[in-house]
Amino acid sequence: MGEHTKALGYHMEALEMWKNFYNDGHPSVATSLNNIGSIYKAMGEHTKALGYHMEALEMWKNFYNDGHPSVATSLNNIGGIYMAAFTMQWVSTRRHWGTTWRHSK
Repeated sequence: MGEHTKALGYHMEALEMWKNFYNDGHPSVATSLNNIGSIYKAMGEHTKALGYHMEALEMWKNFYNDGHPSVATSLNNIGGIYMAAFTMQWVSTRRHWGTTWRHSK
């Protein structure tokens, strides 16, 4: 987890630099938001990840049109978060019921 924290720090610093250099709606800001969302996803913090990816998606849509590859990338990342969250929930439920079932025999 330490490397994720380091990476997050660098991406947060880059985000602030991009925001100071450009306005909030610039593609470089959206890219930083996307990167931060990806780190949070890797850390298992899906709610935070989703927020960053959704913000990036809105910026991409405002800067480009709905058919732009960056919009597609954001949609893909958001889908990946929902899939990862579902998988974690499924594994947790399976572990619980597997343990309960074994103890009931």
